[in-house]
Amino acid sequence: MAPYNASEEVEPPFQKKYFSNEFMMKYEPLAAATRRLNEDKNDAEAQKMYDEYFPLYKTYDWCSSWDGTKYDLVFYGVSGYTGYLMMEYLKRVSLKQSAEDFTFAFAGRTPGKVQDLRDREFAGTPYEDTPVFQMSYDDPYSMIDLVKSARCIINVAGPYMLTQGELMIDCCISLGVHYCDISGEIPWSRRITPLHKHAQKNGAYIIPSAASAGGFPDLCTFLCAKKAREDYNEELRKAICYVNGGGAIATASGGTLKTRATMAAGGDETRKMMGDPYALGGFVPDRDRHGIKYCNIEFGTGQVTTKVRAEDLDANMSKISEDKHLGIWRGPNVYSYFDTRIVRRSNMLLADMGGKPYGKSLNFLQFSVLPAEMLLQGKQGGGGGGGGGGSVEAEKKALEAKGVYYGAGEGPPLEELDDAWSAWFVWAQTEKGHEVKCDFIGRDGYFETARIAVETAMCLVFDRKDLPFPGGVLTPAVACGEALARRLISSGVKFKMGEWHGVEEFNPPPNP
Repeated sequence: MAPYNASEEVEPPFQKKYFSNEFMMKYEPLAAATRRLNEDKNDAEAQKMYDEYFPLYKTYDWCSSWDGTKYDLVFYGVSGYTGYLMMEYLKRVSLKQSAEDFTFAFAGRTPGKVQDLRDREFAGTPYEDTPVFQMSYDDPYSMIDLVKSARCIINVAGPYMLTQGELMIDCCISLGVHYCDISGEIPWSRRITPLHKHAQKNGAYIIPSAASAGGFPDLCTFLCAKKAREDYNEELRKAICYVNGGGAIATASGGTLKTRATMAAGGDETRKMMGDPYALGGFVPDRDRHGIKYCNIEFGTGQVTTKVRAEDLDANMSKISEDKHLGIWRGPNVYSYFDTRIVRRSNMLLADMGGKPYGKSLNFLQFSVLPAEMLLQGKQGGGGGGGGGGSVEAEKKALEAKGVYYGAGEGPPLEELDDAWSAWFVWAQTEKGHEVKCDFIGRDGYFETARIAVETAMCLVFDRKDLPFPGGVLTPAVACGEALARRLISSGVKFKMGEWHGVEEFNPPPNP
């Protein structure tokens, strides 16, 4: 795959399908006019018919059985473990304390499975009859109906790399509907970034990676950059995220393992792209007063490409080391190679769209905090604080040996994670050396993924007038920024700016 190109655009995939000759011929009045014009391009009556019916075709109404009801949130793919998480978050948080009287519906490829989970989660409540819709990627009619029924779709049907999810995204864009997912897949994010300008033109927000990974580290960096501008009128030069956690061990769900296996099975081109620190954009060259310092010159062609700065290489996050300035022992974090790409993309988007990046020369890295006992044992563990390396198959065998392996659509019940907590601590430094800190402490990583996804979608539906940009393929921090931070804090997450929470506060927020 070629290096990231911010100006790259593609023909919108759903529109390509919808406006194909094959599909247009399914609308009989338009088909009849087209056939007559093909026989005689001067047929004035046929041209009048075409001019009448083509605008109607563009409304998508001719093939839709939508009943006209709009739901604020529509959750797609909610038949398995991630569906359980979304429904639990609605029950425990949103439906109890949301300031808005919002509406929602569920959807999936197999409605019966979604209904079974809905019945289990909402039986005996006012939401036991929440509508359930059917949609599949090979049925454009069902896709149009689903998108028409939503103000924002939350898609939790992964691994996204194995789906035609970009068809749904483009359908959302075409109809001005917002979209979130919980992907942690760089190849998926890379696949849909070329739809950025298309989404901007149509005022649609497309937010992949609205999850704890991709959400909290970037939002912390966003808030530190804001604080640095307000207090010192300076940009950030460095930022480090330290991921920590404790309590019950949140083992990998079946969906998480399947996603990791899918990415691991990618070909050489995919692996090369995933290893690019700037796979999602935001490249920062190494400069001095004379300009760019280092570049590669390809033998035989003379093609020149700038080198990645040594400080941005993934190798910096791959070893156990000590941050002597902060007194933290640190090691590899399982999401370091994803979150770093998200932060760099946000930095680029904020520069390109608003002229206010985190920092034009920003260096961002991410680690897991290593407790003393882990250093002695030489291994990592603990409730959602991140993990190390090893193959997916080896991880599966280890989980099976412990009796905590989950298959597809399965995961640990939240009741077993009641004392689990996850935390993201960000330290940042400005160009002139001023320091800024902030942190978020939440419950287990699975619950926090549901929190980020739902609260991001609520921002898109209810806070749009307060959002800084009109649409695009964005990150949660760029799209929602302060509005998202306010909603997360209001929902129960612990947050601190200026300093970090003390060790005595390393525990989950109160159980909703």
